[in-house]
Amino acid sequence: WGAVFVGERLNTPASVVALDQIQSAPDAQSQTVALADGGEATAHWSETVGKAVLVSDGLPTIAEDQSFELWFVRDGAPIPAGVFTSDDGTATALLDGPIESGDVIAVTIEPAGGSPTGQPTSDPIVAIETA
Repeated sequence: WGAVFVGERLNTPASVVALDQIQSAPDAQSQTVALADGGEATAHWSETVGKAVLVSDGLPTIAEDQSFELWFVRDGAPIPAGVFTSDDGTATALLDGPIESGDVIAVTIEPAGGSPTGQPTSDPIVAIETA
């Protein structure tokens, strides 16, 4: 039993582990927004855990030479928070870095690997305000 539990835990994506931690936190919060093409994205966060996860369904199809990039927008300034891919429009992505009160969680479509300048090169397809 122990080996199976450890094996399952090691094979669980970091985003799913973080989502479990966030949802178990006493200050867990979430906010959902509709996407332009009919899907939705939900940000889950906890300041005590210090993490944020974006769960989305209905993301647009992007070219092979593009990536989805996550951002914390803090005091109007975008902070890169990692890139992710989607599987048939669905994704669960852990943002790199700690969330702070009042951050906006945003997603842009960037060149493969993320923005070459560290700044968004396109308008956000998702923008979720946190409290």
